[in-house]
Amino acid sequence: MPKPKHAEPKLVNVEINGVPLQVPEGELLVEAAKRVQADIPIFCYHKYMAPVGMCRMCLVEVGYKQPDGSVRKMPKPQASCTLPCTEGLVAWTETEQVIKDRRAVLEFLLINHPLDCPICDRGGECPLQNNTQFYGPSTSRYIEIKRHLPKAFPLSKYVALDLERCIQCGRCVRFTEEVSGDAQLAFLFRGAQTQPHTFQLTEFTSRFSGNVIEICPVGALTSRTYRFRARPWDITTQKTVCTMCSNGCTLYADSRSGKVVRFNARENPEVNEVWTCDKGKFEQTYMHAPDRILQPMVRRGKEWEPIRWGDAYELILQRWGALTQSGGGRAVAGLAGHRLSNESLYLFQKLMRGAFQTNHIDHRFVRYQDALTEPPVQNEYRDLEATALVFVFGADLADEQPMVFLRARKANRRYGVQSIVAYPLPNAVEEFAAHSLRYRAGSEDALLKGLLYALLDMLPAEQVQANLPDAEWLRARLADCTPAWTHDHTGVPAETLLAVARQIADAPSMVIVAGEKALNHPRAAEVAALLHALNRLTGNHLREEGGLNLMPTGANQQGALELGVAPHLLPGYAPIDDPAARERFEQAWRTPIPSEAGLATDGILQACLQGEVQMLYVAGADPVREHYEPSLAERALRACEFVIVQDVRMTETARYADLLLPACPFTEYEGTFTNWERRVQRFWQAHPPQGEAKPDWQVFAELWLRTQRQAPPFNAGEVMREIAALVPAFAPCRYDALGEYGARLGNTL
Repeated sequence: MPKPKHAEPKLVNVEINGVPLQVPEGELLVEAAKRVQADIPIFCYHKYMAPVGMCRMCLVEVGYKQPDGSVRKMPKPQASCTLPCTEGLVAWTETEQVIKDRRAVLEFLLINHPLDCPICDRGGECPLQNNTQFYGPSTSRYIEIKRHLPKAFPLSKYVALDLERCIQCGRCVRFTEEVSGDAQLAFLFRGAQTQPHTFQLTEFTSRFSGNVIEICPVGALTSRTYRFRARPWDITTQKTVCTMCSNGCTLYADSRSGKVVRFNARENPEVNEVWTCDKGKFEQTYMHAPDRILQPMVRRGKEWEPIRWGDAYELILQRWGALTQSGGGRAVAGLAGHRLSNESLYLFQKLMRGAFQTNHIDHRFVRYQDALTEPPVQNEYRDLEATALVFVFGADLADEQPMVFLRARKANRRYGVQSIVAYPLPNAVEEFAAHSLRYRAGSEDALLKGLLYALLDMLPAEQVQANLPDAEWLRARLADCTPAWTHDHTGVPAETLLAVARQIADAPSMVIVAGEKALNHPRAAEVAALLHALNRLTGNHLREEGGLNLMPTGANQQGALELGVAPHLLPGYAPIDDPAARERFEQAWRTPIPSEAGLATDGILQACLQGEVQMLYVAGADPVREHYEPSLAERALRACEFVIVQDVRMTETARYADLLLPACPFTEYEGTFTNWERRVQRFWQAHPPQGEAKPDWQVFAELWLRTQRQAPPFNAGEVMREIAALVPAFAPCRYDALGEYGARLGNTL
């Protein structure tokens, strides 16, 4: 059964080391002991995987209270990682027997361990080291020759395997079976030759391979990209948030000598738990790219000439002034990227609207650029575990939304949540989905029409009328979309379509996750409208554990929508043509705001081609690479009279710029991001800025100062305070109130 979203656990009375306490029934003893600060050493146990009791490091003495008040002890120590707490349980974690057993376990583990800690990348942060120091023998009695195996064998592109150090705890194998689901690792061979490896001794190709490095309790699995680059005592660790997709995974950024040397997962049970994908862990290297922009530069013919920041600002204002004098006040447009922080995005739209007097601003490079009046997402991560059905439509979930994929798989494995996937190619969700709709590429709209046709026939008439008052109009529109018609247009067998429709009709709740194939469809607006109809027809828009999610792809794409980086919206989804909302921002900014909606991304690019937009400000975006039609972006940049590009590195778009402004990546300043579920999370500065680069929000603030002569914000926290004061949904997001795990935005009204 799906996990209840707000279920209150039943509490039981237990006693640990003489301290009575109440804990949720079924909580493992190894976790309950933390409530009384009792340390139980572990190797094989992991909080987010099923317990197996393999290493025996967590042995404790256990008994149960009898009706007469006495305690009846079990004859032997028990593994606390497999022992659930029940009424009357009594445990002791530091008895003489437990101390002796721990020492014996460690002595056996160290018999064949190479003890090469001085050259091991795990040295200084190794659980085996720590447990040996605190619980192990002071000297070794083993004097025989130890086993010798290949050192640092390349298991994958990112992971090196050192078999001499492996203690066969099984964490890596269990991760691939339970969490990532690819089951690529297993224990091969027997006896002293037992080793974790792929079945055919081939490359380990999991999209989540980096997690086995972090969960390995010894130095058997280490990072090939971090190998010998730093030691734990000479790195600086800072909390941050991943920017590779919209999932918002929380990370630690480890830097040495002003450069990030690795990213590790930071626990956040609300988002990524303790997992990362390989893109987020290994491929965030753009902050140290060789083509990093380190100073402002202006184009002189075919060459770049360095200039000072003040001169760059003056050049921008001169061009703007010339356009204003010639009557081209709306000949300015702006495009923002998804890696800009909330603070930067807010000041960007404020600068464009208040200073440059234009609503030609956007951040979307997919085909779906229709006006939105409410958030395109309705759910959060935990809904995936509380719902009855997850419908993945047009998304390669493991690649586009890795943490959503892991949560959906966990929901299926642990809570029995069913899944349906519709995608034209083989994908990872099919491995656990109840049904797979493998349709022909480009036929997404036809598939949805056929599915709606089948549902209209299956659902009771009163339910259809209650959930979708305009159902008769929809029924007439879909009159020809029979299962046979759908098969002809999509390739999906009629019986499969009807089975999927029946499962959707019977599901008490459903979460719909729509991906790139839906948002980039040639008829994306129609696909989105059909998805909304499906959501309403089934009544999911009224259920707490159900809803439709048109998933943003960029790290802070959701934040851009929330903060009004769109041609028709002010921050908080306030329509630009709403006089009351516009007046509120005009009073706060002390400047008028244009009342007419501007152009979306495609309109801006077309206006550049036609000469209507003569000054284009591109901040943190790369339209040539990110836009669904790169040639359109390329031609527009060529045609635009004056292009400003503010970015971290020399992107394809930056090569068309007339003025280059160096920006800081997220590791060089502090701020917040908003992930797909509308959770605002904070990140901190990991190392100083390189060269003359500045945080994006600071550049916008300094331009605002030069145009409006108003006191600028002096740090990102001040910007967030301004946002929280003007947008009620951001009220809990002030830095002094933002918790460790972030805060979800509430109602936008």
